[in-house]
Amino acid sequence: MERSEALAQPMRVLLQAHPVLVSLLEERGIHCGECFIAERETLAGVVTMHHVDLDELLAEWARREALPRTE
Repeated sequence: MERSEALAQPMRVLLQAHPVLVSLLEERGIHCGECFIAERETLAGVVTMHHVDLDELLAEWARREALPRTE
């Protein structure tokens, strides 16, 4: 997924399509899955509001999604 696309989509869409993102955010104390604002808020807004380093989050997200799944 392109960076600009990830930043512009509503969080609810991103969380449904990318479950690993749920874990990444929860590890940082951010529980978007429980928040009603996730319908409208974007990842760009979330990282700004919660003071998260966007580049670090995107790098970790890419790394984790590239790992082989052990299901």
